[in-house]
Order: sequence, then C-alpha cells, then structure tokens
Amino acid sequence: MKRLLFWLAIILFCISVIPIIGTASGETKTIVLWSMVNEPEPFATVQKKWIEDYKEINPDIDFEVVFAGREVVTKVMVSRGAGVTIDLINMEGFVLRGALVIEGISSALDNALDKPDYKGEKPWRESFIPGILEQYAADDGTIHLIPFGVHTSGFFYDKKMWQEHGWKVPKTWDEFLELCETIKTTTDIAPITHDCGVDFYNDIWNYQIMARLKGPGAIMAAVEDKTGESWDDPAFKRAIEMEQELFDKGYIIEGAKGFTWPAGQGFLASGEAAMNLNGTWLPNELKHQVDEDFEWGSFPFPEVVGGVGTFKDMESSWNGWAVFADSEVSDEVVDFLKFVTTVDNQEFMVETSWNLSPILGADMPDWSLGEGLGQALAQAENLFDRHDGLAGRYPEYYKNIYLKNHDRAFLGEITPEEYVQIMKEETIKYWEER
Repeated sequence: MKRLLFWLAIILFCISVIPIIGTASGETKTIVLWSMVNEPEPFATVQKKWIEDYKEINPDIDFEVVFAGREVVTKVMVSRGAGVTIDLINMEGFVLRGALVIEGISSALDNALDKPDYKGEKPWRESFIPGILEQYAADDGTIHLIPFGVHTSGFFYDKKMWQEHGWKVPKTWDEFLELCETIKTTTDIAPITHDCGVDFYNDIWNYQIMARLKGPGAIMAAVEDKTGESWDDPAFKRAIEMEQELFDKGYIIEGAKGFTWPAGQGFLASGEAAMNLNGTWLPNELKHQVDEDFEWGSFPFPEVVGGVGTFKDMESSWNGWAVFADSEVSDEVVDFLKFVTTVDNQEFMVETSWNLSPILGADMPDWSLGEGLGQALAQAENLFDRHDGLAGRYPEYYKNIYLKNHDRAFLGEITPEEYVQIMKEETIKYWEER
C-alpha cells in the first residue's frame, strides 16, 4: 500500500511539474509567411533580414517562408483549401482587400494599432503617414492591412541632364507642354518616353489628368453612375484630347506605340529621352542600366490651371501585410509586424529596395527628395488610389471596359468624342447586366 501511494505521489508530481518545465523552457512557435516576391528580388532580401533579426531577439519564434511571386493570393487560397496552415501574407493592398478583407478572411488589427508600437513610444497607428491605413480599410472602416513599399506615380528624369540644359521642373500643364516644346526644338532628345504596350501604364496619364481636372474620384463616380450621364462631363473628353496632343506634337518618342516593356523606359536610362511617367518602382528597375553619373530626379504630375486637383492630392498605393483570422499565432505575427515597421527596419527597406516607406520619420530615397515624389507624398493632404481605385473595387470593369477603351483613345484609334460615347454606353450595359 505504501509503495502504491509512493508511486501515485510521483505520478501526480510529474503531472504538475512537466507543464511548468515546458512553459519555462519556451515552446517554439512557427509563423507561416507567404510572400508576393520571388527570392532574387530586393524585398526578399529585406524580409530575410527582418526575420533573421527578429528571431535573434525572439529565439522561440520560427518562420516558414514561401516566396510565391505575384500569384501568391491564388496559390494561398488553393493551399488553404487543401488544409495548409498560413498565418501571414503580403501582396498589393487592393488585391488583399478584394480577396481577403471583404471576404472576412483577414483579421482586423484596430486593437493592436491602438496599443503601443514596438518600442512602446506611441500608439502603433501613429507611426504611419496620415490616411494611408484607411486606403484599404474594410467596408465597416476597420483596418486589416499593414502597408509597406508605398508607391505613387510621376515623372522621372536625370537631374544632371536637366541642369546641363537649364530645364526647370514644371508646376502646371502649360509649363509642362512648354518644356516639351523646348526640348523637342533645341535638342535631339525626345521629351517623353513611354511603354505604350502596357495598358496600366497608359492609363496613368488619364487618371492623373482627371485628378487634376476634377479632383480624385471623378472616374470612380462616373463608373458608379448607372445612368452613364457622368461621362458627359467635358473633362473626360478634354483629358483624352490632352493625352493625344502629346503624340500629335511629337512629344512622345517616335515608335512608342509599338514598344513592348521595358523598351520605352530604356530610353530614359540611355539619355535619349528627358523624362518618363511611371511608378516609383522605376528607379529600382533601372538602377543597373543607368550610367554611374545618372542622378535620379522626380516630380509630381503638374496641376492644370482652372482644375480642381492640386499637389495636395497625391496618388498612393502600397503593398501590405494581412494576418489570417484563423491564425493561432496572431499575437506573435502582430509583434513581428510592429518590429518591421520601426524606423530602423524601414530605412533598411528603403536603402535596399529604393521604395518609399509608409512610416513617419523614415528616410526617403534620394530620387524622392526636394521637388521629388516622396516629399510631395509626405506633404499631401488627400491620398487617392492607383487607377482612381477601379482596379480594386471594380476589377472586371477596370480591365474589360476602362483599360481597353482608354488604350484605344490613348493610341489614337478612336476620337475623344467616340471614347466618351463608348464609355457611357458600356457603363450603362455593365450595370444592366450585373
């Protein structure tokens, strides 16, 4: 009997002590991350460094990383359907909003954003550029996505070339046209180069002009007008006229309508063109093609005299992180996201990838300073999404109606009047068939 009681006591002791020992020793938890980039890309290098540094501080956290490329969302959905556990994903913000946020698959992060940042200095949400978190909020206003790699669009040029010729950054569309005329008539340099084979590069001209003429949201409002009557606004016709004028006056480099990316932007790198309207990923794409003495400059889309939009209205889109609502390590994932959004870690991203950071106080790439796009974005009072938000809210309309018909107008295949009429008719048809 005594022996039985003795062994029973031992068993009870082990049952009570073993969990304590397991907790004290620290159970390893694993964060499963699927990324939009491929492993050779600069942001893959950034992520690896962030993970390495975070694991050094938190040895009880491990990571499984899949560099899935731009089809990451599709691959994630298939894998999750097959029972694969995934905690964290990064991708373009508007894609994550459409695929995860509005479907209720991602986790709302408002509680975490109201709590201190990684260093405990202020609420986490105060770390970000004002307004940027709200860009891809859920319909109920909750925040599900944490941004990184902010993009805008504008003109890129070689500061050294411009200084040699005495060219000044234009502030208005009239000044922009005057500059193009000067470059065309006094040099053998093309004023503008452009990859016309990329439809979503072509429409940068349109949504930026419309944002200056009517203010951000004008295209979206026309799309959502089921009567189609909004397309009768003269600004839509004028925007196409302004775009076609660039070809008519020979300001866009000869042969551009036949370019296949990246042929067009290469002429900026070679010095055969003075400027290129593009996204802020361009300096990174061309960093190994430009000469050593090439000095990157950038400036925002010019204002249009008499227009509603100003330099306070700036395009902003970003890649972001989403935490899956069913993650069993969501606290650890949030801590990791707070870690990567510290100023030091963001500046490593800026240095490595030449991207703009969404974090206040982080350094900007050299190409974005002064009159550049980074400075303009930081001083903006109103942020609007790429393509006026159409790609995220109405992807089928964006691709099959807006991009298709704008391309025809931009390339001179239809007149401005025909473009307006087609957009009006197809908008009405779109809503009738929904």
